[in-house]
Amino acid sequence: MKVYVIYMHPSKDSFNGAILEKMLHSLAQLNVQVEVKNLYKEFQDAHLSLEEYEQSMNGKYAEDVLQEHKKIMEADQFIFLFPVWWGGFPAIGKGYLDRILSYGFAYELEGESPIPLLKGKKASLVFTTGAPEKEFHQSGMYDHMIHLLDKSVFQFCGIELDQILHFGDVIQKSDSDRKQMLDHVENFCARIQ
Repeated sequence: MKVYVIYMHPSKDSFNGAILEKMLHSLAQLNVQVEVKNLYKEFQDAHLSLEEYEQSMNGKYAEDVLQEHKKIMEADQFIFLFPVWWGGFPAIGKGYLDRILSYGFAYELEGESPIPLLKGKKASLVFTTGAPEKEFHQSGMYDHMIHLLDKSVFQFCGIELDQILHFGDVIQKSDSDRKQMLDHVENFCARIQ
C-alpha cells in the first residue's frame, strides 16, 4: 500500500508537525510506503492562472502538475493533514486542489454532468482546530466542512472519503492531552488499508 500525505501547515514545529511525525512512525511500523508533500516547501505556485486553466482544458499541464498527477496515480490513499483556518484548510491547500485536480485528470464533463476519473482512490482527513471539538460540532462547522470537501471535491473526482480524525482545542491542551491525541494518530494509521 502507498499513502500520499498532503501536509498543509507552514511549520513542522507545530502540533500538526507532531501529528505528521507520529503518522510517519506509525505507518513505517506497518510497512506502509509513505510519501509526504509539504505544500509550504514543495508547492511554490498555488495560483491557477488563466493560461494554465485554458491549457488544462485541452489536456496540457505544467510539469509540476504532471509530477503530482503521477504521485496521485501511484498512491492508494491520500491523507490531508491541516489546521482549520477560517472554516477550511489553508489557502495553499485550495490552490493545490485547483491546479492538481485538473480537467482531464481528476474529472471530465459530459454536458454539465461530471465524470469522475479517480475512482478506486481513498482520502482521509486529519485536522486540528483551535475551537474545542464539541463547539466545532455543535456550531455545524464540522458537518459543513466535511460535507463540502466530500461532495464537491472527493465525490466529484470519484475519491472515497475513508477516515476523519479531528483534534480540537489544540492551542490550550496540556502536553499530556496532546500525547493522548497522538495515540489516536497511531490507531488511525492502524485502520488504513
